[in-house]
Amino acid sequence: MDNLLLKGARHILMLVSLLASFVSAFAQTPLDDERKEAVVDSITRGEIEWESLTLAGKFKMNGLPVSPSVRIYMKRDSVILMSLRAPFVGEVGRAEIADSMILVVNKMNKTYVEEPIEKALAYYPGGISDIQNLLLGQAFIPGHGVISPDMKDMLELYEEEDGSVTVITTEDYRLDGFNYGYSFSPEWALSALMVLPLDKPDVAVTLQYLYYPKGYDIEFHYQSEKRDYRATLELDNPDIEGKGFKRIKIDGKYTQLPFDKFISGFKN
Repeated sequence: MDNLLLKGARHILMLVSLLASFVSAFAQTPLDDERKEAVVDSITRGEIEWESLTLAGKFKMNGLPVSPSVRIYMKRDSVILMSLRAPFVGEVGRAEIADSMILVVNKMNKTYVEEPIEKALAYYPGGISDIQNLLLGQAFIPGHGVISPDMKDMLELYEEEDGSVTVITTEDYRLDGFNYGYSFSPEWALSALMVLPLDKPDVAVTLQYLYYPKGYDIEFHYQSEKRDYRATLELDNPDIEGKGFKRIKIDGKYTQLPFDKFISGFKN
C-alpha cells in the first residue's frame, strides 16, 4: 500500500509541476529575440533526418494482463504500422494509419475499429506526421510541422530557474479550444507536452519523455475528476534502416465495433 501511495504521489507531483511550469509562462516575460533564436536553434539541433524507420519496445497500460512487446514501422508523412505481441501467444493487436484510414485490431477477441483519418481528426488541423513526431519526441506546431529555426516568430519561450524552457505558440497559432505547451530540459531534449481543453477545466493530458542511453519512455496520462488513464511506451532508439512488415487482413471472422466498446473489449 505504501508503494502505491508513493507512486500515486509521484505522478500527482509530476503533473502539478508540469502544470505550474505551463501556467507560469503566462506570468513571465518571453525571451528576447536574440536569446530565443539561440534557444530554438538548440532545441531543434538534435532532430533526426529520416524517410522510414522502425521502433521496438514494450507497451504498458492499466487493465492489460501483460505488457506486450511493440514494433512500429513508419514511412514519413504517410504510414504508421504498430504491432503488439504477447509472450507465448504471438500478435495480439495491431494499429495502422495508412491510406487515409485508421484501423485498430484486437486479435484476441477478433474485433476492430476503423474510420477515416479526417473523421478521427475532424477538429485538429494536423495529421499523421504529427503523430509520428510525438512518437519520436519531436515538438511541432499542428498543421505546420516540426519546430524549426524559421518558426521562431510563431513561438514564445520562457526560461525557468532550473534551465528548462517552456515553449508555447503565439496567439495566431494556438489551437481553438485548447492551451498546449512543451517543456524542454536544460539539455534541450523534449521532456513533456501538456494539453488543457478550455471547455473542460478538470481535464489535463500529458506526455512525458524520459531518456536513456539506448532508448526512451513516453508516459501518457489523461486525468479528470472521473477518469485517470495511464499508458507507457518503452522504446529503443529509432532504427532508420529497419524493415517494415505486412499490413493485417480483416476477414469475416472479425467484428467491427464502435470505439468505446472496442476499448472496453481490449481491457478484458
